[in-house]
Amino acid sequence: MLRSVWLLFVYVSFLGLGATVPFILALGYIWVDTFRPQEVAYIILDQLPVAMIIGAAAVGGYLVFDRRDPPRLTLIGMTPALMAVWCTLTMVWAVVPEYGWTKWDWAFKTLIFAAFLPYIIRSRVQIEAMAQVYLFALAGNFVPFGIKTMISGGGYGMNLGLGSGNSGLAEGGQLSTFCLMAVPIAYFLMNYGQLIPRNILTRGAYLMIIVLSIVTAIGTYERSALLGLGVLGIYMFMRSKQKVLFGMVLAIGTAVLVYSASDRFAQRMNTIGTYHADSSAQVRLLVWKWTLEFSLTHPLGGGFNAFAVNVIEVPGDETNPGGETQHGRAFHSIYFEVLGEQGWPGMALFGIAGIGSIVQLRRLAKRIRNKPHLAWCVGMSDALQSGLMVFLTAGTFVGIAFQPIFWYFVVMGVSLREYARRVDALENPRQLSGWRNAASARATAGRKPVPAGGQQI
Repeated sequence: MLRSVWLLFVYVSFLGLGATVPFILALGYIWVDTFRPQEVAYIILDQLPVAMIIGAAAVGGYLVFDRRDPPRLTLIGMTPALMAVWCTLTMVWAVVPEYGWTKWDWAFKTLIFAAFLPYIIRSRVQIEAMAQVYLFALAGNFVPFGIKTMISGGGYGMNLGLGSGNSGLAEGGQLSTFCLMAVPIAYFLMNYGQLIPRNILTRGAYLMIIVLSIVTAIGTYERSALLGLGVLGIYMFMRSKQKVLFGMVLAIGTAVLVYSASDRFAQRMNTIGTYHADSSAQVRLLVWKWTLEFSLTHPLGGGFNAFAVNVIEVPGDETNPGGETQHGRAFHSIYFEVLGEQGWPGMALFGIAGIGSIVQLRRLAKRIRNKPHLAWCVGMSDALQSGLMVFLTAGTFVGIAFQPIFWYFVVMGVSLREYARRVDALENPRQLSGWRNAASARATAGRKPVPAGGQQI
């Protein structure tokens, strides 16, 4: 009961504060979309369309009170909206429309709101606030999971967080991937955050969040988590300025993991190299083969949840010599999920969003690395790159292509690049000419130049 009252208070607070500062309504939507209070509350919130209410309020607040400095129309920035349009078109020829519309309902909302976010998330404070809200909303699920894992050792398919069932953050593959994506965000906020004072207490809190994120990912016993953790460590090491110290921490952490891992964990991870002996891994490979064949006859995709029509012939083994036939096995991969549902055009858009974002973020970091007042942008760029790399790696074995967090990382990158562009326009107005110069002058009229301390614009 107390939990439900507290969640209601938080939700109403977002609505109340957002009445005067519209971008807070967008933060409220991100909190609802990540934490999903309606699924763990017992009164009021579980009876209301909480996401629709606060999402509509965020869009309305922007249109009425906050229409300024819209981002440029870039291909990556437009990708969520283009994907939303294409996903709707594929439902015209969907192979299982009655089943596919259920996924379209939430995926379409995710894409449209992601396309909207760069319009309302523009300044340093807003970008950082978005990262903070996402991290704390996710922490509500992985902090209890991580603590219980330290006590019990975790386990495959165990629900140790707030959620229940086998979907959303209660599903190990999603939870472990999102936890690992939270690690570089927490590291960035620990070193560059301004909204929460940086001191020994807050630094310790962020370190604890990082530890519990990794413990939770390991505690799910998901094989994708081990791969994601490896990529995260390597990529953060490559982007770190203190490679010796980071390398020592990485080596010690790896040694502790190997020493403390239970036999169950070790047995689960060993199936990565013996997938032919693991029935779930073997079926997954057969599903991927079916999807490739399906994409040749359906190059424009089969609509959401097209996997429902697959028929998988599993060969026999020692325990089941006759083999078996399975129907409607899920894709279990972001790449095959997009390919089977949205075809090759959807795959192209997905690639632009993921790979294109990493390339653009690397270019941004390289361009501004020698500007001290934009050091936080470099840190944020590195954090987003690391998170996207984890998603694109761990997601190879998890069907989460349309989950909000991937698209949030993409649009945070858009907002970050637009912020750096506006700073450049203020510092070097003569670099622009013609209509670009006139547009920049109108957008920045009445503003003061950005000081060396890097205050927001």
